[in-house]
Amino acid sequence: MRKVQVAAVFWTLLLAVPFTALALSGSAYITDHFSSITGALARFDQITSTGGRGWILELSERLPEVIGMIVGQVVFLTILIFARQTGKSRGTNEEK
Repeated sequence: MRKVQVAAVFWTLLLAVPFTALALSGSAYITDHFSSITGALARFDQITSTGGRGWILELSERLPEVIGMIVGQVVFLTILIFARQTGKSRGTNEEK
């Protein structure tokens, strides 16, 4: 039993330490370079669209596709819910 506890602690530390170090270094980098990051994003926005008009135009062109995908997912989930309810009710009737 002791071997299992040692293995669990070892693998937990092996996974936790590198990701913790990565998260700390990433947050330190973002903190130190936040102004340059926001400046780069603002320049990118200005280059790709004049004051956001390009983004609004692109969004208005893609919005019907997005709405269609969302409606399709809702329809699929509704069918799945009704099919499961029907399957459960049929299963209970056959068991009686």
